[in-house]
Amino acid sequence: MGFGGEDWGKGRREEKWGHTKGWERRIMEKEYGKDYEYDAPVKLLDKHLHAMAQSHDEQLVVVSQVLVADINGYEDIVNTQVHAFNGKPVKNLKSLANMVENSVDEFLRFDLEYDQIVVLQTEKAKAATLDILTTHCIPSAMSQDLKK
Repeated sequence: MGFGGEDWGKGRREEKWGHTKGWERRIMEKEYGKDYEYDAPVKLLDKHLHAMAQSHDEQLVVVSQVLVADINGYEDIVNTQVHAFNGKPVKNLKSLANMVENSVDEFLRFDLEYDQIVVLQTEKAKAATLDILTTHCIPSAMSQDLKK
């Protein structure tokens, strides 16, 4: 879910959400149903309704689910915000994708909400990607807009 708006300096709610509120609502409805105000996790809903982005390209990046694979044991993590990757703050999904793709560190460390930490060996994680995509019938590791 991204935050958007034309005039960040004024910080008024109607300008903050401006033209993006509709698509954010559709994302929440797709994930949690029409009654997302009652069914979405409280922390996520609070950020969706009340948080103020610090820049026009800031997004709330959320792990909606972890796909089952031999490389991880994190399948119980759902609907949890990603705060940092390898110690660097996550600004948006594209920046996270770039950091992961270009990482030369031995480990991929994701700092999540609720003080959760996910750590994967970089080499093993990248080697397992194709198998995970195939197993779960996913055509690509990321969408075209994240590859640019």
